[in-house]
Order: sequence, then C-alpha cells, then structure tokens
Amino acid sequence: MQFRKVIFIKNISPYIKICLTFAGVILIGALLLMLPISVNEGYENLNFVDALFMSTTSVCVTGLTVVPNCGAQISVFGKIVLALLIEIGGLSFITVFTFFIILMGGKIGISNRFLLRESLNQNSLKGIVGLVKKIIFLALSIQFIGFILNFLAFMSYDDDIMTVIGVSLFHTVASFNNSGLDIFGDLATVPGDLSMIPFAADVFVNINTILLIVFGGLGFMVLDDVIRTRRWKKFNINTKIVLITTIFLIFGGALFLKIANKENTWLECFLMSVSSRTAGFQSVQCADLNGGEFCIINALMFIGASPGSTGGGIKTSTFFVIIVTIISIALGKKPVVFKRQISHSIIVKSLALAVTAIIFCCIAIFLITLMDPNLGVDTIIFEVISAFSTTGLSMGITSKLSVGSELIIIFMMYFGRLGPLTILSLINRNWRTGTDNGIRYVEEKVVIG
Repeated sequence: MQFRKVIFIKNISPYIKICLTFAGVILIGALLLMLPISVNEGYENLNFVDALFMSTTSVCVTGLTVVPNCGAQISVFGKIVLALLIEIGGLSFITVFTFFIILMGGKIGISNRFLLRESLNQNSLKGIVGLVKKIIFLALSIQFIGFILNFLAFMSYDDDIMTVIGVSLFHTVASFNNSGLDIFGDLATVPGDLSMIPFAADVFVNINTILLIVFGGLGFMVLDDVIRTRRWKKFNINTKIVLITTIFLIFGGALFLKIANKENTWLECFLMSVSSRTAGFQSVQCADLNGGEFCIINALMFIGASPGSTGGGIKTSTFFVIIVTIISIALGKKPVVFKRQISHSIIVKSLALAVTAIIFCCIAIFLITLMDPNLGVDTIIFEVISAFSTTGLSMGITSKLSVGSELIIIFMMYFGRLGPLTILSLINRNWRTGTDNGIRYVEEKVVIG
C-alpha cells in the first residue's frame, strides 16, 4: 500500500502540484492574517473571507484589497506576513523552496526538476538548478538597490527612521514583484489609501518605482540574457520580443494616456502605463478615468507583463505572437520574426491562452453583475480584468463586493497568477510524453469567417 502511494504521488501532474502549492501558501497566509496579532489595536480581526482575499492578493501579487488602509489597520506582524507572501508569490513558492533546499545541501531529484521546469516555463531540464540560483540572486540584488533608493526617497516624508525603513522595504518588495499593495499611510506626512497619488510630483519616487516594476515584469530569463550577452545581436529571440513589446507598450501607453487626458502630467502617464501592466500603483484616481483612459488601461492590464516574470496578464510575448499572426494572415505570408518562423504550436497556444482568458473574464463579469447589480458594469469589468492580470488597480468597488463576488475575484486572481495554460493543463493526461499516442486523423477544412 505504501509503495502504491509513493507511485501515485510521483505520477501527479506537475501542473496540479503547482496549483496546490500556491493554494497551500494562500491558505497558510489567510490563517496567519486572521490572528489578532495581524491587526492593530482598535480594529476588528479579519474574517476568513477577507483574510483569504488579502492572502490571495499578496501571493498572486495583485494588490486589490478589502482593507481600506493597510498602513493603519494591519500590524507590523501582518505587514511582514504580507511582504513575505508577496515575495513568495512573485518568485513562486517552488523556486524559493528549492533555493532553501540547495542552501541546506539537499539534492534536487528528477521529479522536482521537472516541476521546476514547468513552474519556470522552461523547455529543458538542463541548468534548471543553476537558473534558480540566478533568479534568487537577481531578485535580491535588484530589490536591495531599490530599497536603498526608496529609503533615500522616503526620508523626507517621515522623521522616524524605522518607519521609513519599513515603508521602503515593503514598497520595494511590492514594486519589484508587481504587487499594488502599499503601506504609505505609515508615513507621517502621507494620507493612507491613496496609493501613489501623494507622490504624483515626486520624480525620484516615481522613477524608482517604474524601474522596479519594469525589472520585475521583464522576466528573469530576459534579465539574465541581457546581463550575460549585453549585445542586441546576441540576444535570443524571446528577449528581443519581450524588450520590443515592453518598450512599445510603455511609451505607447503613456502617449495614448496623455492624448486621452491632457491634464495628466507625463510623469503620471508613464507611471500609469507601467503600473497598468500588472503593478497596480495609481498616481491618478481610477474612479475618475474618462472613456479613453478606461479603454487603454484595460488593454494594458489584459496584456500584462512578460513570461517568467513576477507579473500576470496574457503576457507580452503572447500579445506579440497574436499581432504578428494577424498581420501575416492579412499579408498572406508566414509569421516570421527576426528571420525565424513562429511555430504552429506556439500560435495555437497563444490563441488558446488569450481566448481562455477572455472567456473566464466574461463569466466572472456576468456572475458579479448578478450578485452585485448595484455596481456599474464598467467598474466590474475593470475589477475583473485587474484581478485576472494581477494588476490591483480598482475603481473603488473592492471593499463593496459581496461575499460571492469576493470569492469570484479571489479565483480570478488565482487563475491569473497561475496562468490559463497551467489551468488548462490540469486535465492533460499526456504531460509526461506530450503526445497523443501516435493517433493521426484526416485533416478537414472547416468553413470559418
């Protein structure tokens, strides 16, 4: 019986293991946040649903919150829990756990290497352990520099050094891991529950936040490739696609946001353009967005960050492949990028990912409109896309959601962090071989269009 149990565990799909590890961390985080020590005196303890929401938004690095002012309500212990959950969620529990095993001198078996490969979205087991070390080193190095710069930036907002250290550290972790949670209410001269709005004119704070978000959203493989090769011609095709798409979305998004609302400064437009792609810090009130800004931010949120990063969304490379495919069909050519043809399987996966995301978002929007008909459809659409893309921007309805709607948003954050392909792969029985047992069928041309 024991032998059969061991075989059963080894035969569990890595996609199921990934989903279970995230769910496990979320549940542990929720239980910790329910403790009386997690809130300051004078505030009620978080109930299970609210604690689950806060844990999920942290692990899934989203930033939506049912706590109006985290700085005031959440205690130091609770803030440490949130920060750790954000860090674990951004880097993934599997990566962090593997790193600690390596530090303790443990060995990483084949099954765990396979799990790492799927978690890090790699095509090969070769060098997977070394990649984990690089990821942790890069993440800690960038965040350490970001912390120093944030500390220097926030010193002018409070005289208490320990408070400045705490806010700087939390904001660094939240920015790099593309989470929109903040505890700015701890600073003496900054009102809480306003995100980055009090810093709208602070160039130092904004630039540092933008850089941390971008570095976290590029993906560790891209950062590693850039650091190692340092030349555009030597970058692999994935790095080139990510860099081109990221630059286009940042500057294009800022430009269109400026056109949509000329009253916004360029600094506000750039922060919103970067933050909309899964970070969730807002320098303008989302509740006051006009129609143009609403459309642009929703599009940026849905696209999201890049593969292997701390961000969510359908990912920049998926968006790039879909656009190139559409252009190729229009021109009657094959989809070719940098003298390389994009494989048919990648095109199919990109379309499947995008369509699955759209379907789940539509279902979530429909259900929330039934449960909370008093909320505007536009605000619900914004909230759902923000949850799926793990962005964290909100038009101010998060704390007004019913319990049922909260649970739907929790699922959408979980779904968005794991990714549509991981969720779809839960029913894949051929995860070991990647084949369909050699069965081939006659092709049929179905009439479309």
